[in-house]
Amino acid sequence: MQRSIRSHTSLTIAIALATLGACVSGEQSKSGPPAPGSDDALMAQGLNRLYQTADPIGAEAIFRDVIKRTPTHYGAHYQLAVALDRGGKPAEARPAWDEMRKLAEAINDTATLSTIRRRLASPDTASQDAMMALGLNLLHVQGNFPAAAEQFRAVLRRNPTHYGATYQLATALERSGLTAQALPVWVRVLGMATQYKDETTAQIARDRLK
Repeated sequence: MQRSIRSHTSLTIAIALATLGACVSGEQSKSGPPAPGSDDALMAQGLNRLYQTADPIGAEAIFRDVIKRTPTHYGAHYQLAVALDRGGKPAEARPAWDEMRKLAEAINDTATLSTIRRRLASPDTASQDAMMALGLNLLHVQGNFPAAAEQFRAVLRRNPTHYGATYQLATALERSGLTAQALPVWVRVLGMATQYKDETTAQIARDRLK
């Protein structure tokens, strides 16, 4: 069962941080907070968006900005590749991972290389989490409700019982002004919420069905 309907399945922070060490900022940690507008400050913002607020699209833009300023920034290259994958852009992520491979090989970072090689050996297929992240960005950040609805439909084609995608599809359809199309989806949401004993969501669905 998907436990959260307003965000995609929780992301694992340790994937990026456990293997990188000093790569979070691109250099060894310093005492005190980073200077506003510095690479370290931008990296902190990007990492917060990627791992805490589950906004890989916003994080991608920040990491690209860091790389424009500091083309050899190790952490920004790694996190950009992660953000692209988590933002539902696996084809764009592949060259980013390949660039990261070159950087890791140059300093013989075997731990990071292991992660990179596993990713490069995998097909460029967006995960359900990545598809949900892109849909949520389209819905709540960009306000592109039709595109968001299509993204959630794509998740449901893979997993017809995905709780979060069902809820978000109903929301996207409603915000698109497609109330008639949203109603049967809200019926499904109500049934799922009742099954999971999620009274808060069940009440939201009942209100939409009045």
